Parts: sequence; structure tokens; C-alpha cells
Amino acid sequence: MIPIVDLSPFARTTVNASTTTDASLRQQRAKELHEAVRINGCVGLAGHGVSGELLQQAFAVSHQLFGLPYADKMKAPHPNGHTPHRGYSGTGKERGAVKTARETDDDDLKQQFTSTADYKESYEIGSDENRVQYNIWLPEDTLPGFRGFTTRFFWELNKTAQLILDALIEALGLPDAEADAIRALHTGHDNQLRFLHYPPITDTMIGDESVGRLGAHTDWSTFTFLFQDENSGLEFGDGASGDFVPATPREGILYMNIGDMFHRISNNIYPSGLHRVSVSGKASGQPTPARYSIPYFVCPAPDGTIEPQPSLVAAVGKKHHEPITYQKFAEQMFDTTNIYD
Repeated sequence: MIPIVDLSPFARTTVNASTTTDASLRQQRAKELHEAVRINGCVGLAGHGVSGELLQQAFAVSHQLFGLPYADKMKAPHPNGHTPHRGYSGTGKERGAVKTARETDDDDLKQQFTSTADYKESYEIGSDENRVQYNIWLPEDTLPGFRGFTTRFFWELNKTAQLILDALIEALGLPDAEADAIRALHTGHDNQLRFLHYPPITDTMIGDESVGRLGAHTDWSTFTFLFQDENSGLEFGDGASGDFVPATPREGILYMNIGDMFHRISNNIYPSGLHRVSVSGKASGQPTPARYSIPYFVCPAPDGTIEPQPSLVAAVGKKHHEPITYQKFAEQMFDTTNIYD
């Protein structure tokens, strides 16, 4: 079972958070968060500040988007390359598990992870102030209000991203100078909002081993959090057993996984959360209904230095990673997982 932590003490105002009671609650929840994510790099979060009403709107917009004719969705096509990683991508354009294949020496697993393309479609959105990863928008008359709503939604989710980042910083006990440096890398302008639609898996497709939803992988973000509809499928890997544990849809709960960047920042104290989206009907041979989800990838500045924090190197007694930039790492991962025409 995925542990659940209530982060509402981190959502309070600065004035309230300064009280002894609130400071104590923050410390308690930070400790709970630490204990949860240090095992498998994943956790369910309550008290995240995103209202149910806003999420209902977001999923309604997602249904409208993916319900458009293909020709209309292709009025905002993702380019045939990794920059910008924005706009619409149709089914079969990614193989998330290829990243995992690259990271294992097991030949059987390599074959398994590289043989299936992800049966999903997606639309990527970022900050309109990002001139490198610039947005690719549908014409307004194709889906009226889409740009306005998703722009507002993007920045609302960044508030949650900052709340989670604060909680992770406190969970690690970083000194002020390190904490400020980590926050400075995360302005929100490099984050990515993704709308995902997994089409139904029909009875004629269910036995096809080349058809999957999203293979097992870790994200190369700092961390990722996700909202999902009532149709299950998201699962997190358990390092101890090797099994995958369902992230069961629950009202008011988002699921968060540590990404490769925070894995490095934490000097391996927090593992990257291995996860996948399974085809729930595979075991029974039954058709699987469509699934919608909304992940939000929290990413550092592309040219910022990502490395283990000195206090954590001292605590562990070893520096597990050399400095890198997010841009260099991300470009390698995009080239690994994306299928270009």
C-alpha cells in the first residue's frame, strides 16, 4: 500500500506557520514524508491545496481535448525532436520503459522494456515565458478557452509544486543556504503540465504483447505529481519485493514520485520512484476502459548545476553523483524514450 501524508501544515500562511503548533506539525509531517519516500521514492499526498472543483474542470477540458478529431489535435503538433517538448503527440510516440532498459544489464529485461510502445496520447504545456521550451497552442477556435484555462491551471499547480518542494527540503533537514539554492533552481518556468489519455484496450488488442500503456520507468524531473480519474492502472515499484503496488485512485489524493534530479540532490537518500501504467484487463483477458491522468513535472533550470548537497554528502560519508546540468541529462533521456518520424 502506498503511504499517505497530509501536507496541509505546509499550505498555511507564513504568519500561521510561524506558530509553535504549526512548526511542530510541519516537522511531524516532514518526518512522515521522509519515512515514506526514502523507501521507494513515492507517496500519496493529501492537503495539497488543489480543489476538487478545479480538478473537475481540468478533467473536463482533457476530455474535450482528446475528443477532438485527430486533424484538429494535429493543429498543435509536437515537433519531430525533443525541443520544444510541447504540443500534441499521438499514440505510439513514446516508449517510457526504454529508459529502464538502458539502466539494466539484464538482457531479458532489455528485450521486454524495448518491445512495447506506449499506447497513449498526450499534450504538453509549460510557461509562456519559456523561450526554449515554448508552447505550441491549438487555434482558439479549435478549442475555445483551452489556452486560458490551462495557463491558469499550470500556475495553480506550481503553487502545489512549491509546497511539496518546501516539505522535501524540510524532510532532508537542509541548511538555509542549501535550501535557498534548491528553491532558486525551481522558478516554475521549466515545469511541464501534461494531459494524458490512454484509449480503451479492446478485446482484440488485449492479448497483443506489443500493446502497453506506459512501461516501468523513473522520471528525470526533480519530482512529479499526478492526478488520475477513477480508472486504475498507475503502479509503483517496491524495491524489496520486486512487485508493483497499485496507486489506487482516492478522492483528494495526488501521487508524487521522486525524479532523477532530486535523487541526485538528496545524494541517493531518496530513490527515484519506479512506476508504470498497467493494462488492468491483461490478467483476466477483459477489455480495459479509457484512462485519463494529469501529471505535473517539476523541473530545475536547464543550465543549473544538479549535485548532492554538501550537508548530505557529509551525512552519508560519500558523494554518489558528479555535477550535471538538467539540460544535458534531459536531452539524453528524450532521445532514448521518444520515437521520431
